[in-house]
Amino acid sequence: MDPITLGFINNVAAGYFVNFSQAVVRRFFELAIARRPALREEISRVLTNEDIERIFREAVGVIDAAAGRGSLDVDSSFLSAVRGIRFDHQHGQVSIQGSTINAPVLKTGGSGSSTGKTIMSDAVLTSKGTSIHIGKGASIVMTGGASITQT
Repeated sequence: MDPITLGFINNVAAGYFVNFSQAVVRRFFELAIARRPALREEISRVLTNEDIERIFREAVGVIDAAAGRGSLDVDSSFLSAVRGIRFDHQHGQVSIQGSTINAPVLKTGGSGSSTGKTIMSDAVLTSKGTSIHIGKGASIVMTGGASITQT
C-alpha cells in the first residue's frame, strides 16, 4: 500500500473507526481498493469525517456476516447496505432482535451443510421488492440449511 493511503488509514480512519483494530481497518480498505481502485485517489483527498463516511458507504456495498461456530447478535440496530446483506449462521447462531435491516438483497439463515440456527424477532427486514415485519412476541427460526432470500 502506498504511503499516502497508509498514512490515511493509520491516522484518520483508525481514529474514526475507534472500535476496530488498526489491522482490521487497514485490511478493510485494502480489500475495498482492490475491488475499486479509484478509492485510492479518493482516500488521498480526505479532509473530514464526512469524507470518510462517504468513502466507507461507497466501499461497503455488501455486509456479509457469519457466526462460524460462535454467535452473532444484532440487537436494537439499524443496518443498511447499497447492494446486499447476508447473515449466515453456519454452525453457530445468529440472533436479530429489535432491528431494522435494509438492502436491495437480503439473505438470512444457513447454507449448504450448516448446522446452526437463526432467530429473528421484533425486526423489520426490507429488500428492494419485499418486506418482512416480525412483531413483538413473534419470531422466525431457521435451522440447518434453511434460509430466506429477499430480492
